[in-house]
Amino acid sequence: MKKVAIILAAVVLAIIVCAAAFANDTAVGLYDKTAALLFDKDNVTLKVNAEFSLDGSWFKTVDGCWKVDGNRGWRQLHLRSPKADGTERENGYTIVTEGIDLYLMEVFTPGFYRAGLCGERNTILRSTVETKQLTGLGRALVSQADLMLGEGAVTRTEDGDIRIVLGEDAPAVVNAALNQAAMFAVKRYFQLDYDTIRAEPSYAIISNYGTVTQGILYCMRGVSVRKADITVKTGADGYPVHAEGIIGLYLETAEEGIRQLDITIRADVEDMGKTMLKKFDPKDYNVEPAPDSMDPYGYEQEQPPVNEALEDEMCLEAMDIWRYTGFNMVSTTSVSCGWNGYCYVVSLDGGDDGISKKSFFSEEGTFYHIEAEPTDWLNNMGPEDEYDFETGLDTETDEKAKAFFMEFLDNIRYEKRDQVKDLQVQWTLEKNGSLYALYEDKSDEDGAGVTFVIRITPEMRIESYSCISNG
Repeated sequence: MKKVAIILAAVVLAIIVCAAAFANDTAVGLYDKTAALLFDKDNVTLKVNAEFSLDGSWFKTVDGCWKVDGNRGWRQLHLRSPKADGTERENGYTIVTEGIDLYLMEVFTPGFYRAGLCGERNTILRSTVETKQLTGLGRALVSQADLMLGEGAVTRTEDGDIRIVLGEDAPAVVNAALNQAAMFAVKRYFQLDYDTIRAEPSYAIISNYGTVTQGILYCMRGVSVRKADITVKTGADGYPVHAEGIIGLYLETAEEGIRQLDITIRADVEDMGKTMLKKFDPKDYNVEPAPDSMDPYGYEQEQPPVNEALEDEMCLEAMDIWRYTGFNMVSTTSVSCGWNGYCYVVSLDGGDDGISKKSFFSEEGTFYHIEAEPTDWLNNMGPEDEYDFETGLDTETDEKAKAFFMEFLDNIRYEKRDQVKDLQVQWTLEKNGSLYALYEDKSDEDGAGVTFVIRITPEMRIESYSCISNG
């Protein structure tokens, strides 16, 4: 879920941009310069630091840097968040792009990089039909700034900087624009439609999610300004070069009422017209290609040449793996292997159960994930079905489920089996006479451990398993 931090940082930056643009004597000019900086400039560096707290408790710090030099790009994100033992968790990544070629280096896999493909661009933010509509709406609002914010909301300091101060009495149009920007970002990057997210307690309580940022995105139904105090400095050419301040928001949730989100932010624009990026060289980052080219992050790859021997080997391995899950393999009537744009998928189909058992392999044939479908725990969920995030399992059932899974790892010869040390239940679900549970290995705080779904009753079987669970 690393994109969550990017979205929040982008939304905060948008708030600053929109608020700064309300300066009465430079409104449209500053707004146009800021939009050009983000959507038009092909040679610039932007650095952002943002610290987030919910109801007064810090939950994430984001340090980001975006550089563009023609069709070459460089993005780095460093994330910090608190852990239960009082220490901090660190995560993040560096991405280098050259045209459509992308090179990804993640904190939780140090020393390695993965290559992939991306859409070509030469600006900090990609211009789309939707972004043009949004920025066009913002420009229309800016042109009427004097009538909307009132006297004293925007002032100039003795140094010539622009200062924006807002409170709970901010005009309704400000909150409307803020909601529009926030919902646009969430919809675009996560395909979340708040009209379709159910307002049940298990879905609508922030603490039920893996991270606070994830919980905020899924649970918020609206946002409004609580306070804002922002200072913006511009250069001689009118472009913003520095912004800093604090923004306080009310988060409207379905079940928990109003929560308070506070964001402290600093943004700096540097090296406009002077940013230089060179061709990606692994030696510059002290990395080498990952042991396999599997890409669980969604960067579509070119289909590899047909290798019948490798495909036969993956089919045999898939059948061997599923034999230890607890599923009835006698009913399997067909086995197929194909490339889906990201990895190889081996499907075991047929029989009376009507369940397709899918196994996922990297380009080199490295296994990393299985999933049965359709499944009661994932499909056809009705209003009466609820994931239980709190009750867990009794000690005896928990120990039996974990023992079954560890035996599964032993049988499939999973190379990291000894590193799995702290399996914990995340949720349980009762449906159609069966009990299901999702387990994660919490000993790996960077999120690179295992995760699996097990059906416990009427008999145990592994319904889903992945050795890549980075959030």
